[in-house]
Amino acid sequence: MKLPKGTRLAIRQALEKTHSASERKRILTRTQTLYNSFIREAPAPGGMNFLRSQYYGGLSVFAFYEAMDRNVEPDVLQEILWRMLLGGGDIRKGTPLRFRFSGTRLQRLAYAVLQRYASFANKRVDSGRWKNTWKFAVNPERHKNGISMPLMNCPVAAFAKKHGYEHLMPLFCGSDFKVAERYGMRLIREHTEAEGFPDCDFWYLMENDAER
Repeated sequence: MKLPKGTRLAIRQALEKTHSASERKRILTRTQTLYNSFIREAPAPGGMNFLRSQYYGGLSVFAFYEAMDRNVEPDVLQEILWRMLLGGGDIRKGTPLRFRFSGTRLQRLAYAVLQRYASFANKRVDSGRWKNTWKFAVNPERHKNGISMPLMNCPVAAFAKKHGYEHLMPLFCGSDFKVAERYGMRLIREHTEAEGFPDCDFWYLMENDAER
């Protein structure tokens, strides 16, 4: 399975000024080999698992870190993470969303779709049919504004813990805030699974939404 497009592009850009063409090729080849090994060890489920790409993206960043003998500057790894999440896009060139969401039919529709998917996915995780994927809770605190969907059973955090990458998780989790900003939203989060809590907060608010 090929490396995600965003990760491959980001690695090339990150190494362009510091490594020769042959060195870049060697690192990408080793990253690909490690990535395939990680996938064989812990494949993500297929079907309607729309977070599969995020899981594979996480494994690809771990593979690059290992291919570099775990010697990567944090800012370089952060840039690769951002581009992986955006499919190769630049985190600094976003198009903020400018429309009313909270209290609208669109918000109700979004929650209805999320609730349906959460029921579908959670049953498959609980039954053991799906491994290495997230479970959802849909607006458990009954927020009026934005969209709230705490995630549980984080496979990226579990893989990091198993392979000694826990120290990288703040970069992974912190990237969620930057991606939200790119689209003119705020992410409200108090804790993550990587910090030892039972779930990861995901409460997105539009720029002018109150926290309620």
